[in-house]
Amino acid sequence: MRFCAEKVIKSGTLVNNITGVFFLVKRLMCVMFSVALLLVCTIGRIGYISLSGDYTVSSGYNSYTLTVTSLKQTIYDRNMRRMNNNQNSLVAVIRPTQNCLSELNKLFSQRETEEIVDELSQGYPVVRKIDSYANCQYIKIMETKETALTPLLKLVQKEYGEVVYEQKINFGVDAVGRLLEGDEGETAEEYNTEVPYGVQLTVDSRIQQAVEDAAKYMRKGAVVVMDVNTADILALYCAPDDNMLRAVMPYTVGSVFKLVVSSCAIENGIDISYNCTGNITVGDTVFSCQKEKAHGQQHMREALANSCNCFFVKLALQLGADKVLKTARAFGFGGETRLMENDSVSDGNLPDENDLSSKGQLALLGFGQGLLTSTPLHFCTALCALSNGGVYREPRLVAGTVDINEDVKETGQKESKRVISEETSKILRSYMRYVVTNGTGSAAEYNDSSAGKTSTAQSGIYKDGREVLNTWFAGIYPYDDPKYAIVVMTEDGTSGSSDCCPIFRTIVESIS
Repeated sequence: MRFCAEKVIKSGTLVNNITGVFFLVKRLMCVMFSVALLLVCTIGRIGYISLSGDYTVSSGYNSYTLTVTSLKQTIYDRNMRRMNNNQNSLVAVIRPTQNCLSELNKLFSQRETEEIVDELSQGYPVVRKIDSYANCQYIKIMETKETALTPLLKLVQKEYGEVVYEQKINFGVDAVGRLLEGDEGETAEEYNTEVPYGVQLTVDSRIQQAVEDAAKYMRKGAVVVMDVNTADILALYCAPDDNMLRAVMPYTVGSVFKLVVSSCAIENGIDISYNCTGNITVGDTVFSCQKEKAHGQQHMREALANSCNCFFVKLALQLGADKVLKTARAFGFGGETRLMENDSVSDGNLPDENDLSSKGQLALLGFGQGLLTSTPLHFCTALCALSNGGVYREPRLVAGTVDINEDVKETGQKESKRVISEETSKILRSYMRYVVTNGTGSAAEYNDSSAGKTSTAQSGIYKDGREVLNTWFAGIYPYDDPKYAIVVMTEDGTSGSSDCCPIFRTIVESIS
């Protein structure tokens, strides 16, 4: 009986085990069937999308957007002439289809075609600029706008460079991201109303063009034109157009700084007479005039006209470092210029009291050499104050912001300060006039009204065994009632007289 009971128990357990396995298999089959059904449905859906030519997808998740044009804020001149975003251009929108590929030779060279084909292999359309229309059935040709930027405008766009307008093409894609067959794309335009439409500069396009024409043969350098009384920047030109804004780069200035030293002497009532023999010794250092030319008896007017270094060495030593530094700082040397709200540029280097404890360094500063550097823009700013009656203003580049209706919200004029007297300024103008009529600036003469100061500055940089010279002309026009302050600077030049004065003359002839 015990044996039989054990058999019955074992038999029941076996039945239960078999039943459990059966139910487990059944559940697994149901799951597998559901997965298979879902997979079939998915494959069928993808197949339908792939083969259907009229399947419509929604924007956003099921689309691919190609940006054709992206324009930043428009830049206007002082007369509301557009300085950028003003060039119409043509672009070709090329889809990754056989039909589009067959038309590439109508628009592009063999090399360009190969590059485009390589890009199209990624499966997305591309945009290419073209020069002219062509009879294309499948490649879409669109009119758009092209932004043209000079180094100056690139500087402005660092501050005012938000995108205000975009032209896009939206393409439909299938569930696996492929462009829909036959979809040529839908063009859309978007405006960003959250930012000002544009910015107005103080630049005058007419004067800017005159400067560019006058300086077209300049190999390397900069030209700055400013309104004498407001310090508004009317033109700013740099050569070559290599994204280096040389107008705000520091250079050795040389003899144009003699105007600042002269103003210091006049303000302090110091008037010396000096017999130039071509050399002057300070300590154990000998300083010379150009080519060691002996100028003879010199007063300030003659010393400026002849660019007599020895005279200004003597004058600086008599003035002393404190007086010269005080005047130079009043004119902004060694500081910074804030052209835009969030963009400042260095005005160069001004030696300090410790540097000028050396009489040799003070002597060098007297004729604009040694540790002194300045930018063409800053020196033009100082020139405004020297010649406008003695009032110093920081230069102004941005006149205001512009809304979509081209209404201007003005920034206002910058603060001013008096740095020299009107009488000193008047005397300096007469001396600058004498430089042109009887001195080194004769090539700048136009209409009996030019005035200024030349400079041929040693840089301390040597190329091919010779020292690189920075040549300058800092001039005003007309001298008796100045309207324009103009600084011309040539990097690696010959002399201020030969390099810069003719450019000055051509500019004033064009704009007066």
